[in-house]
Amino acid sequence: MPVIAVSNPKGGAGKSTTTLLLATYLAQGGASVCVLDADPNQPIMDWKINGSSKTSLKVIGSIRESNLMETLDERREQFVFIDLEGTASVLVSRSIAMSDFVIIPVQASAVDVRQAGKAIKAVKDEEKVAQRSSLYRKIPFRVLMTRTPAPGAPVSSVQRQLEAELQEAKVPRFNTSLAERLAFKAIFVERLTLAELGEHKVGNLEAAYQNIHELVDELVQILYEIDRKRYPNEQ
Repeated sequence: MPVIAVSNPKGGAGKSTTTLLLATYLAQGGASVCVLDADPNQPIMDWKINGSSKTSLKVIGSIRESNLMETLDERREQFVFIDLEGTASVLVSRSIAMSDFVIIPVQASAVDVRQAGKAIKAVKDEEKVAQRSSLYRKIPFRVLMTRTPAPGAPVSSVQRQLEAELQEAKVPRFNTSLAERLAFKAIFVERLTLAELGEHKVGNLEAAYQNIHELVDELVQILYEIDRKRYPNEQ
């Protein structure tokens, strides 16, 4: 199963929200999923320990560079998400180096995009280091636009400009964006999964669920293509 790092050196870009939404959706679908909460604030660990969700999702906290490799080795049969801290560190570098795929959440602001550039550089730097021992080692990544307007709502000129800049620079990004939804905030407030929020009035829950459904579908397809290229004779 793949190891997926969620990284951006800027706080508030949506790393923990992205991680929790993807992980809980996959777990609900029957996948074996684990989150390594490497954020110093431990938001996902708090969600798991202090909440009442019935999800099968496993969450492990107190992740350090000293125990990262051992922790990953123990979970080879699972989807593993690593919710990384918002600063450059040995743990961030090592997590990226050991990942099969990196998601870089970005809000539509110039500051976020500049910080995303640092995250992209970190991925490419770790890829170069890895290629010293394995020439064809790749660490694929995608930028994920977060807190975007809901479908049909006006899109700001800033977002349009940033999207154009990403396209011009040929930066790979998800076709699906993560919209600004009350339900995405409510999962941390209520400490429940998106599917468990039915009795809570949290805006258009159906639209929020459809959004994450589309994002997971795209993620699974990307991971399939990565695996197919890595092991062409096993398809």
